[in-house]
Amino acid sequence: MVWAVERHSRCSTLVGAAHFFPRHFRSDLRRLIGAARIVLLEGPLDEAATRKVLAAGRGAGGLTIYQGAKETIHARLGIYSAPLDVHRILRDLVFGRQDEWLEQELRALKPWAAFFGLWTRYREREGWVHKLDLDAAQIAAKLGKEVRYLETIEEQIAALEAVPVERFARFLAAGDWSGYNDGYRLHYLAGDLEQLTATAAMFPTYCEPVIGTRDTVLAERMAPALEAGGACVVVGVAHIPGVLAQLRQRGFTLAQLPAYS
Repeated sequence: MVWAVERHSRCSTLVGAAHFFPRHFRSDLRRLIGAARIVLLEGPLDEAATRKVLAAGRGAGGLTIYQGAKETIHARLGIYSAPLDVHRILRDLVFGRQDEWLEQELRALKPWAAFFGLWTRYREREGWVHKLDLDAAQIAAKLGKEVRYLETIEEQIAALEAVPVERFARFLAAGDWSGYNDGYRLHYLAGDLEQLTATAAMFPTYCEPVIGTRDTVLAERMAPALEAGGACVVVGVAHIPGVLAQLRQRGFTLAQLPAYS
């Protein structure tokens, strides 16, 4: 999921990032970032940005999407999926029931924050613990590269706030969680952007507030660095089709690169 971007004989690379994945691509990222003069990331990933996301996610409504899909969520997260043996009963007596912990946590969250709290738990439980964009940020810092962000954390939070609540509720209750992950992994590793995009369309945040207008903004903001050449740009892979279309309109030549590993 890497493209060579060229205009006026000045070359850069564009990376479509998997925000979560069951394997890492650090050696490829070191190669790409090491060759760049500047690195552009979709948004900040530092502690201050994380605190802002956590603060913005506090509110109400998260319990509603949980209650509408409680049985499915419990099955996916492994809550009480095993028989109630003596060890589990003792843990419940000492620490409280797992479903009560979860309900208390989600009660204090907005729907989008509650959804990502649940989805992150599920993906980590399935081994999806690697974050390509975070690895890129850390590698760029270690290599001493100049890093710029295409969006502010406030802009990214605003996009999440605008996603219709029913999209989160529908995916939790009726979405094919494992099927979505399997398709995403398969198409990402194959470099099949068309099929990956079709799979991504199932996800709650694949809608206008997150995809579409933001693609145009990302392309506009990365264009000057691409014009200068020597840039390595890392954005979420769901934005890549829209960004590629915008860059073509601006006269850039684009070529998908073969996988290194």
